[in-house]
Amino acid sequence: MTYILYNPKANNNHGTEGLDQVTAALKASGGGEPRMLDLTELDAKTFLMGLPAGDEVILCGGDGTLHHLINDLDGAVPAVPVKVWRMGTGNDFLRDVLGESGEQTALLNDYIGNLPSVEVPGGRRRFLNNVSLGLDGQVCELGEQEKARLGRPVNYIALALRLIFRDYHAANATVTVDGESRSYERVWVASVFNGRYVGGGQMLAPRQDRTGDELCCVVLHGLGRLTALVKLPKVLRGAHEGIPQCDVRFGRDISVTLDRPGAINLDGEPLERVTGYRAVK
Repeated sequence: MTYILYNPKANNNHGTEGLDQVTAALKASGGGEPRMLDLTELDAKTFLMGLPAGDEVILCGGDGTLHHLINDLDGAVPAVPVKVWRMGTGNDFLRDVLGESGEQTALLNDYIGNLPSVEVPGGRRRFLNNVSLGLDGQVCELGEQEKARLGRPVNYIALALRLIFRDYHAANATVTVDGESRSYERVWVASVFNGRYVGGGQMLAPRQDRTGDELCCVVLHGLGRLTALVKLPKVLRGAHEGIPQCDVRFGRDISVTLDRPGAINLDGEPLERVTGYRAVK
């Protein structure tokens, strides 16, 4: 049996759109009629770990859907194949593992056995792509507020520009990577990456390997607003070389402490503001 698990809240609450194309593609490849299940109504871990050999699962959703699923599984790897179908908004996970191959799906099982975790006030969570603290965290926070207020998708680029020019106030930070601490002033980005991408295709960690044993920490600091506007596009496309205010470090145990609370998100999902976090792989 083939199961299609979908998240109706994915893709800006359009998660059911395109499911007929998924079904048609599966039938065209020789499969039978799949069974559709709403992921938000399932005990995902019990369901996936209880499937018999020979079944397979097609997961339709983006990075937010994956984030919630990996935390439901909490380190468990299903015995049946779980394939991720490209249907989300950002698709940073699929962009990272599929590259420019043109493939539509990736096998999730290969990437969830050694996921990092992050400790924040309120508990520990696993993450698939990144933990973002600073400007990106605040863009996600503001975006959720605006979507709730307006009832429709928002322009994240416009929100980022608004924050850069006016509303973002950079904190100071201490970042410790495998026991080595460094202090930074006026921090714009203090993020940790398991994959290379954030924010729907921004490659902040071009040398990161999600199959390895280390995480990548990127800190952008010491910039005024106009300089940040010039430097950020280069950082977002992975052109870190030649930017002395961008510090890139690799390690297995990374802690970030701010001198005042800042906005944070995990795989694009905003949390309550924090004064720091610890990420471990």
